Formats: sequence, C-alpha cells, structure tokens
Amino acid sequence: MKKIVLLLIIFTFCLANAVVNKGPSNFSIVSFAVKNFANDPSTGKPWANTLSTSIDESNTIVNTFKDQITSIYTNTYFAPPKQYHNTEVTKSILTSNISDNYNFVYINTHGNVNFFIAQPFNEYIYNYNKKFGGNTYWAMIKACLVFKNGEANQDPWFNGVHSIIGYSSLSWGYERYKHYYRCGFLNIGQCSYSRASYYVERDFVTNWISEKQGIWESYKNAVFKWIYKEQGIGVEPKIVYRYGYVDGKFFDPWEETFENSIQKPVFKNPGEYTGIGSRWNTMGTPCYSATCK
Repeated sequence: MKKIVLLLIIFTFCLANAVVNKGPSNFSIVSFAVKNFANDPSTGKPWANTLSTSIDESNTIVNTFKDQITSIYTNTYFAPPKQYHNTEVTKSILTSNISDNYNFVYINTHGNVNFFIAQPFNEYIYNYNKKFGGNTYWAMIKACLVFKNGEANQDPWFNGVHSIIGYSSLSWGYERYKHYYRCGFLNIGQCSYSRASYYVERDFVTNWISEKQGIWESYKNAVFKWIYKEQGIGVEPKIVYRYGYVDGKFFDPWEETFENSIQKPVFKNPGEYTGIGSRWNTMGTPCYSATCK
C-alpha cells in the first residue's frame, strides 16, 4: 500500500512539473529563392548575378522550422511547406495572394531600396506591388538594401503582417567551409568547425523557438554571429513593423516571441495602429553599394 501511495505521489509531482510548450495551434511557411537568373535577350547572359547560397538558405529556414516546431511544440500542426526555386519565382506568383496562405514568408533574391527582383527578366517587385497580409504574420526578405535607412518606405509592404526582417545594407552569402584553428595543450593541436551563411537562417529559427528570444533578438544575434563575427563583414540587419494596441494591450512586434505570438493579422488599416517602427543594428562598417562589396 505504501508503494502505491508513493508511486501516486511521484506521478502527481511529475504531472505538476511537466513542461508544456503551448505554441501556435498551427504553422506554415512558404519560400521563394532564386539562384540562377534568366538571360538578358540582348546579351545572352544572365541579367542578374548568381546567388550561389540562396537555395541552401531557403532549405535551411524551412527545415529548421520543421525540426524545431515538431520537436518542441508537439501540439502545433506543421503544415506541408511550399518552396519555389529559380524560374518558379515569378512576379505573377509573388504578387498574387498565394503567400497570404502561409504564416511565414521567406524571400531570397536580389534587391535595392523598396524593391526586390523576380523572374524571368527585368521583373521588379516594389513595395506598392506587394502587400504581406492574409495569414502571413512574419516575413523575411534576404535581399540587399530593401529597407535602407533614410531612403526606404516600409509602410506599403504592410497589410496585416506583424513584422518583416531584412537588411538596410547589402546582404551577404558564403558557401559552407571548414575553419581551422590551433587548440589543445600549448595550441599544438588543430581543431575545426564549419561556417556557412545559411547558419543565419538556422540560428534565427533556433533562437526564436528553442531559446524563446524575441524575433528581432533572434535575427540580429544570428546575423552578428555568422556574418559579422565569423566573417568580419560589416552589415546592417533591420526589422520593420507597425505598432499599437491589440485587444486592449500594447503590441510592439519586434519583441514578439514564437510561443506567445498573436495568431491573427494586425494593424491592417489606418487608425488601427499607433505608429510605424523599425530597429536596426549597425555592425562594423556596412556596405551600401555594389562597388564596395
């Protein structure tokens, strides 16, 4: 009888102290990444430079979200992701409402102030061509200069999305390689670890979900580690958003955690939000033109 009572006490204690991660009820992601661009008919050569790491970065963010959510938030339904690559990443696809069906939209291509580019040729998607809304709560635009400080107009991108992360400066990508360094007794040994720009996407998601950091902290910490600290490259990551009151509570989207995220569009119309905000981190000496890259 004493053993039964003891087991009941232990069982009750375990239940009381069990960690239950209550994330969103479901999550979905769509990605658009261009590595090779179509040819310019007048020259027969690609009209934009190859982005050698874009597909790896796109695959990484999708797979890391899947791994993190399915292992930590077992009650969250991870919907089958959709990925568009290369010639599939057309202006008609990107400006349609397809992305509105997904909670997180990831875009990896070339860009400049207030626009990014698409296939097949000379296709520019400006902030007045694309609004993130519907079921999209977050977006990441891995493209140069889209949110350049002092020049960009971020507000037209918003139609319910909570926040968008990207760059005020040029963005950077580099392929995976091993970094070797001296280690061990008297530094006579040799150790190594891998470096890759897609670790930014990996660590951003890990920081946001496993480490439960806010979305901006998650992103800037990942950029700092793998672009600035590991590569010594100056860069200016940025987050843009609208802010105000949601259901009577003040909501500042740069602080939003995945676990406690708002599961609906916010601040779609004028009068629904208090203001337009942004945060950025100037790491080293960022580059703002192709000539210094």
